[in-house]
This record gives sequence, C-alpha cells and structure tokens, in this order.
Amino acid sequence: MHDAGVRHYMFVDRLAGKAYSKGKYNGIDVSRHQGVIKWKEVAKDKKIKFVYIRATMGKSHPDGFYRRNVKLARRAGLKVGSYHFLTSKYSVTEQFRDFLSKAKPDEQDLIPMVDVEDGWLDGWSEEQLRDSLAEFSRLVEKHYGRKPMIYSNESFYNAYLAPYFNDYILYIANYRDKPEIYGRGRHSLWQYSERGHIHGIGEYVDLCRFNEGVEMEDIVLK
Repeated sequence: MHDAGVRHYMFVDRLAGKAYSKGKYNGIDVSRHQGVIKWKEVAKDKKIKFVYIRATMGKSHPDGFYRRNVKLARRAGLKVGSYHFLTSKYSVTEQFRDFLSKAKPDEQDLIPMVDVEDGWLDGWSEEQLRDSLAEFSRLVEKHYGRKPMIYSNESFYNAYLAPYFNDYILYIANYRDKPEIYGRGRHSLWQYSERGHIHGIGEYVDLCRFNEGVEMEDIVLK
C-alpha cells in the first residue's frame, strides 16, 4: 500500500559487498546523508532498539528525508527520536520553533536530542554557547516534557560544556576509547563508530551502545 504522504525514492547500496557490522550496538542515528533507508530491513536487526533522526539544522534547513524516515521507521516498529543541529547563525528561539514545527511531540517515542559540535558555533563565547544550549533545553522541556539529550564528541563536550550539563542524558562520540566526562558526570550513550554497515542502509551509519546501567526506559519520552 502506498502512503500519499511519503515520497518514494530509489534505494542505492553504495556499500554492496562490504561486511555488515558485528558486535554490541543498541542504536543508530541518521540524516539525509544515509540516503534512502529500507526501514523494514533495519528493523529485522534485533540489536537495534532505537534510532535518532535529524529533523532540523539551524533555521530553515529541514532534513529532506525526515518525514519519510520518521513515518517508515515507526511503522517498522522502531523507537524513534528526533534531533536538532544547533548553530550560532540564528537565534535559539527561531531554531527551536523550526524544530518544534517538524518534530511534532505526538510523533516522538524518545526524548529530543540537540547536537552540539565544533565548527558550527563560531561567534559565540563559551558563556553564550552554554546559555544558548540551556535556553534550547528549557524550551524542549516546556514543550516535550523532558530535558533533551545532548550529543557531542568527548573533547568538545569536556572543553566547553562540562560540568554544566553533566546531569543531562549525554550521547558522546569517541571512536577510539570509552568516553570520560570531566567532573561528576558520565555518558549514557556512546557513539563508538561512524562506519557502521547495517542491513537496509546503503551508506555508513553511526553506531552507539548504552553505558552500563542505562536502559531504553531512560530515554523514552514519558
């Protein structure tokens, strides 16, 4: 059955012939860079408990595959969350409004996530960055009922955000070693690879795993 609300694209497997990922992973995050995804195939991988899908970046830069990914991933039975890529080019209020208009609260299974990375925050001082992230987080909590998860790589997080946000659920990237958080804090999810190869996805994809003591219930939007 065709869904009139979902555009149909051609699946291209650029990794054909490469071995699929093994080992312990619990979730993935995707954006338009993964191209067309066969969500029914992805959902057959029982190690994948959840997926985070990019909704917006800055302001007026929606991810062109977001609507398709959310509809089909949830239809396939996967738990879905949405994330926003924070930039310094627009006000936090404008960015949040754009995110809220795309990532509708009643379509979210997981708490929202905000992606904070070096190279996209030029012009903000350290204090402005922390204030901006705190304001975005306040708006998320107001409209979704939970503080957002924060995604960053280990070095950037420790340099600019620790220990101010250590009580948040942290999704931290480190492709060599298990992340360490400065101060009294710990990561909840570890993005340990950016070169995962999963059935149903024809491009490399980020892989992550839960830290000890962290479970799905901790990131479900209640």
